[in-house]
Amino acid sequence: MTGARPSGPLFRRASTVPMFTYSNQQHLSPRAIKAYLDNYVIGQEHAKMVIAVAVYNHYLRAQNLEDRKRRMRKDFDSRLRSDAIIEDIPDESVQPTQPKAFFVAEAEEDDTPVLEKTNVLLLGPTGSGKTLLMQTVAKVLGVPFAMVDCTSLTQAGYIGDDVDICIQRLLASADYDVEKAEFGIVVLDECDKLAKPARVGFSSTKDISGEGVQQALLQMLEGSTVTVTRKSGTAGQTKESYTVNTNNILFVLSGAFVGLENIIEERVSDKHAIGFKAVPGSAAMGKFFMPSNAHVLNYVEVQDLTKYGMIPELVGRIPHISPLLPLSEADMLRIITEPKNSIMKQYEHSFKMFGVELKFTTPALQALAKSALEQGTGARGLKGIMARLLLNVNYELPESSTKYVLVTENVVKTFMNTNESDRARPFYFSRGEQYKFLNELASENQVAQALLVESQTRDRNGESVSGQDEDEPTPQRVGFIE
Repeated sequence: MTGARPSGPLFRRASTVPMFTYSNQQHLSPRAIKAYLDNYVIGQEHAKMVIAVAVYNHYLRAQNLEDRKRRMRKDFDSRLRSDAIIEDIPDESVQPTQPKAFFVAEAEEDDTPVLEKTNVLLLGPTGSGKTLLMQTVAKVLGVPFAMVDCTSLTQAGYIGDDVDICIQRLLASADYDVEKAEFGIVVLDECDKLAKPARVGFSSTKDISGEGVQQALLQMLEGSTVTVTRKSGTAGQTKESYTVNTNNILFVLSGAFVGLENIIEERVSDKHAIGFKAVPGSAAMGKFFMPSNAHVLNYVEVQDLTKYGMIPELVGRIPHISPLLPLSEADMLRIITEPKNSIMKQYEHSFKMFGVELKFTTPALQALAKSALEQGTGARGLKGIMARLLLNVNYELPESSTKYVLVTENVVKTFMNTNESDRARPFYFSRGEQYKFLNELASENQVAQALLVESQTRDRNGESVSGQDEDEPTPQRVGFIE
């Protein structure tokens, strides 16, 4: 049973193999994939490069396999035709002088290298963009996409989902088109929860959801055939079986890996008998230090993941490992405003649909970014903050005479820090108060701009920045201090 062929921008019409061209025949490269990701994902430049290269190489591999099969089939057919004509005798009963198996074996002798799978591991704190990265990639490629929460996986025969659920969901995403699903993307989220229990101090009972699941994933990631049964009919009495080859499926594992930073620090300390993040000229002279824009996860190695609880066989099947770093306040501000589907643009469009223009002042947006960062939930926290902040506004304004709404810095700060009765309300303006609305918006933005200019002037004059000790040196490079 098959359905429609893929219709994404990277698929040619006559095949399921990605063509790597947009509809306007523009060549698609890793650089072009990253440029597309930049429209939706803020920051995480290294991770976007890793994903762009891995996805591009993965589908080049799929193209390479299809081309190789075509060459083998063409060579085999031509040999059969030429050998069947012996001494110009038009006798259909004449058989080739060599058995069919001979031609198959000879056709399979192809000197073209077979490219290996390029599965990916994304690790980083919650809300850093791991899921969004892969959802955006699946969108641009136009391929089936399935996400599986590893916390629900168990070994076969136990209560829970076995690893075949990955392929079952991918098939459902492809409308049960096997050929289409075999070039899809499977994201195994929360894979850090599969770490062996010994790492987190559990008892020595049988491990059915940790190492056992990791072992079950090995063949699927390497490339194997998985049979999936689909129940259909009014009572689920009809069963259909589908056999899917996972050889061309891109698997992306992601997880927060809480505590991995400590393992990395322990490895560096044990290896060099030194501490971490020492500052030149300080009492901790001789210790490892990093520049302020670096992060411990940048130094992750395979041995750190195996010590965390991932089995070496599984890690060995993931050639690309990329950390996603915690978001800064500046990243949060960009996430609110810059992406094509940013949360601010979504609310502005939603309010416009019922005839209201919604605006945030620049200081209000900065306060939102700071609040989301303090909650520690990453970019995901922004949606919850915005929903609570605008709940009353969203309830009151439809079918009202209000045409303009302004959210100021004071509105955001009092919402986050005070009781409901003491919170400042957004400013409402009627149709004839457009000038007043724009004047209030410009006024707060101008004050913020003046403060910024004043701060920049102090920096140029060499004055210390508030909250920073002038005597404290700033690390400038990565390395070991002798």
